[in-house]
Amino acid sequence: MTDPNLLAGRYRLLERRDPAGASRRARDELLHRDVILSGVRLPPPGPHHDWLIGQVRAAAELRHPSVITLHDVIPAPDGMWLVLESAAGRSLAQTVRAEGPLPAERAAEVGLAVLDALTAAQRHGVHLAATPDTILLAPDGRVVLTGIAVPAPADGLRALGAALYTAVEGRLPGAHTAPRLADGTALAGPETGATGSGPLAPLLDGLLSDDPARRPDAASVRLTLESLAPRPAPSRRGPLLAVALAVAAAVLVTGGVLWAGSGTPDPAPSPAAAPVPLPTFFTGEIDPCTLISERQASDLRLDTTPSRGGSKRCNWKAIDGEPGSFAFTLQIEAFRLSSVKVAQENYTRFRKETAGRTTTGVGLPLTVGRELEAVPGIADEAFTKEVTNGLTYTTTMIFRARNLVVTVQYSRKSPEDSGGATREGALTTTRWILGTLSRTK
Repeated sequence: MTDPNLLAGRYRLLERRDPAGASRRARDELLHRDVILSGVRLPPPGPHHDWLIGQVRAAAELRHPSVITLHDVIPAPDGMWLVLESAAGRSLAQTVRAEGPLPAERAAEVGLAVLDALTAAQRHGVHLAATPDTILLAPDGRVVLTGIAVPAPADGLRALGAALYTAVEGRLPGAHTAPRLADGTALAGPETGATGSGPLAPLLDGLLSDDPARRPDAASVRLTLESLAPRPAPSRRGPLLAVALAVAAAVLVTGGVLWAGSGTPDPAPSPAAAPVPLPTFFTGEIDPCTLISERQASDLRLDTTPSRGGSKRCNWKAIDGEPGSFAFTLQIEAFRLSSVKVAQENYTRFRKETAGRTTTGVGLPLTVGRELEAVPGIADEAFTKEVTNGLTYTTTMIFRARNLVVTVQYSRKSPEDSGGATREGALTTTRWILGTLSRTK
């Protein structure tokens, strides 16, 4: 006899999460984990039907820490059930209702996570809903967007502005738009008064402007939020910071490279990360343009189509239209030498030249942002250094892996590097390159 509480022979239906039963908590009896079942009604065959199916397929391929994961899809008579990750926590609306408006710093932290999620989704062609009801705040600090495959908003950044306004004001913008919980309770009404948007006020004024020309772009929104958000703790920064904390950040400059950098070095990090296993000897030439993927280049805010500077060098330029300090470039060089000894000699020469360099290849004076330092835990040996010429800030890392010497130079169009973006970008690029080299045969 068929169990009416077992969907698709696998998902045991538990309590309803809304009065209509369109959202249910369930138990995956095969994998022994809790999931959320969300019912989606399909429109008749046509463009809207095809669009919605395309959204679901794209969402199934999307993996991001701030986007709810779509595990499975189950056909239903008039639609389908989406089997979603069950993430603990409360929505932004519920949080503000229970605890009051968020401090500007926490709201900025939430906004950055949502912006990252929207950006990742956009790359996959997925439209997400960033509203007080679909932004989930997990107990461990994770911020998750739970709305998948929704109609494309006219302006995703404006929706983010409305959510941030709710976070700091306790209500949605507008006199008659107070959000309500599932039981119909109003989140907060305008008559209760506002806390004041504080440091976020200029940004919110722009995001919520009726004039599209006054609204800031994503790069400007990110810059403002980064200036307000607290520096994340190591346990919540992901693999990138794990690498950054596991090594002493230092940077190297090679001949003719334009460097940039200023600022105070961070404290020396604790123990190095475990080395990536690499081939004992590189027998074939290494194409520097294949050491990172298009997706990785996009994550570094680069144009995904690189240009070659000969067989040893590959360059990624800034994305067209990126404003000022959001314009990043990357150069990777890969030198395969005849022996480990020759590679060591070249690596030592690079280090000496870098340590003594005081000008760029065209004679511009360089100011050191971070002195040259050894970086333990990366290949056989590695160094980093950061410098600025007053116009461009650059972090370079050079490492030797057996008979291979690789240079990574990540630059931003700015005289300084607030937040350490070039340092983290160079470290991330190096980690990706080592991953690629570990698969080299």
